Amino acid sequence: MKFFGWRYFVLACFVVGLGVVAGAQTVGLRVNVPFQFNVGEKVLPEGHYVILAPQGDTLRILGPNGVAALAMTGPASGYRPDGPGAVSFRCYGRRCFLSQFWTARTETGREVAKCRLEKELASEQLAVITLRGTASQ
Repeated sequence: MKFFGWRYFVLACFVVGLGVVAGAQTVGLRVNVPFQFNVGEKVLPEGHYVILAPQGDTLRILGPNGVAALAMTGPASGYRPDGPGAVSFRCYGRRCFLSQFWTARTETGREVAKCRLEKELASEQLAVITLRGTASQ
């Protein structure tokens, strides 16, 4: 009986340790977005977001009330903003699209690929909005 109790104790410690290690490796950015925006074809509401550092080419966006989205990314072109990190949006009229993501711990950012809808709107006047965030761990 003692053997089984010890085994479960070791297993529980292992699972907790994995959670701590996985949580420590998740780097992202907290940012308040004061307007609704698109991630691809999906429209997200204004609010506080946590944007997790990409794993491979996938960027995860977690927002208010369980709102979430995924975006495919590639290496960003342009300069690296100062500070703990930033996100940039390309805006066409009243429609804004998440375009770039930078964290404090990386020298290179990630750029979100343009979706079909954004390509259709690209003939309109473009404005770029950059929001600074706070580091998230």
